[in-house]
Amino acid sequence: MFNETVKNIENWGELRGLESTKDDVQMKTQRFLQEAIEVHEAVTLDDIDKLKDAIGDTIVTLIMLGKAYGVNIMECTDEVFNVIKLRKGLTSNGQFIRYGKLSNEDKVLCDSKQGNVGSEYFKECDLSVMNSSNFNRETIKPLRVAE
Repeated sequence: MFNETVKNIENWGELRGLESTKDDVQMKTQRFLQEAIEVHEAVTLDDIDKLKDAIGDTIVTLIMLGKAYGVNIMECTDEVFNVIKLRKGLTSNGQFIRYGKLSNEDKVLCDSKQGNVGSEYFKECDLSVMNSSNFNRETIKPLRVAE
């Protein structure tokens, strides 16, 4: 379904003469940043209707920007998900810190919760038994990010 929506958005842009080229990438990038700021503003105002609109507009700008480079947004999201789905790390106060940026002490905690000691990724076979407690830091103390 999302693939069809992406195609519809690309067609919408073509119909309106908004085909992206590498020549207008700066303009497309600025438009994306404007929409991302609107996401922030909607969150700050706790305005769900504006948030939905801003997220949608942001996605549209990314689709059109990707098209300028011949990059399909579905391929991008599939590729990034394949990288992050097995990434180890800990979450504290709503922020995920990946394994490579954890302090040595927090790496030990992460290894004890997620296995595959010393690796930045857990094993695919372990994915089915993972839940949020495997990622949440149990203490209130903030995570120490390695410098």
